[in-house]
Amino acid sequence: MFNQMKIVLATGVFYPDVGGPAIHCRKIAEMLTERGFKVVVVTYGENPEGDNFKFSVKRISRKIFKPLRWFIYSVKVFFSSFDASVIYAFDVTAAGMPAFLTAKLFGKRFIVRIGGDPIWERVVEKGKRFVSITKYYKDKFYLVDKPYLFRAIRFMLGRTDKIVTYCFLLRDLYVNYYEISKDKIELIFNPFLKKESLSASLKRQPKVLFAGRFVSYKNLYLVIGVFERIRKSLGKGELVLIGDGPDEEILKGMIKKSKFSQAMRILPKMPQEKLFEHIQSSLVCVGPALTEFNPNFILESLSLGKPVLLSKENGLTVKLPEEFLFDPNNEDEFKMKLERFFDDNFYKEAVGKVKSLSMDQTWEEVLDMHWKLINKLL
Repeated sequence: MFNQMKIVLATGVFYPDVGGPAIHCRKIAEMLTERGFKVVVVTYGENPEGDNFKFSVKRISRKIFKPLRWFIYSVKVFFSSFDASVIYAFDVTAAGMPAFLTAKLFGKRFIVRIGGDPIWERVVEKGKRFVSITKYYKDKFYLVDKPYLFRAIRFMLGRTDKIVTYCFLLRDLYVNYYEISKDKIELIFNPFLKKESLSASLKRQPKVLFAGRFVSYKNLYLVIGVFERIRKSLGKGELVLIGDGPDEEILKGMIKKSKFSQAMRILPKMPQEKLFEHIQSSLVCVGPALTEFNPNFILESLSLGKPVLLSKENGLTVKLPEEFLFDPNNEDEFKMKLERFFDDNFYKEAVGKVKSLSMDQTWEEVLDMHWKLINKLL
């Protein structure tokens, strides 16, 4: 029966892009193909290497003027979905809206995976507000900033067959403010598995590492300022920021003006294997955003045995010790907690605490949960 089944995966990012949606979409596409489905992935972006998958990938260049790009994307989703049984979107806007409209038009079963919140993220990225997602919704800023988008997303989610998310923070947000039934939401945690144990000894120049998007709510100005204070007091350490984004030039300017500029570097985003090398050689990996949902960078760091320092408002699926958490609005607390990792005894204890964390969610389990979910809808 499954040889005749077709599923369309609509995503905003896909290989060679990195990040949660890109990795999940590829893994799910490979799993469904192996189990007899005909899979079509529709995505934005290019692949300079060319696509060599066992499933179809339809790409829309990001170089195209944005409204035309959205239109072409919608057309490709539309024509890919005639004979599909299920349409699965990996965000609620750029991919989710065209996929939802197509699903309703053709009467197809529709799933959407929520990896963040497009309203809060866009508002804080542009610097309009600088608050956590909890405070943003509690104070009803979404009804002031993006009321039409909020209502459009609520309308879509209320008519979706299943919603997938990976943390309680996002599930509760959509239940409480978008009035979505808990029964409609499927919690599928991100994979989280120990890879190896690392040495607990400090390097001569301990490295503080961040990897991700350079946007205002990631709080990287705080990281640079606190690192300068630590470098001044301890006389050692380096800061490495990996990624790109709209704040990149501002961050480069801050580093250039710093008296400790030689101890700070910005590197472009890189393949996962290279990122793992940086994680393995780091002192501590930081997730300083106002709100951290369930960051892959932090999960990978923990799985490689590396201590982390993470914003207290997070949706991480593993409970971290208090020493690994900080208030992203409190510079002195961040400095105090980050500086402690430079102490050899504290660092050894921190590595031991990472080793004791429960890390047992495999990719096989994640994919099997998706398989069962999709089959329930057929």
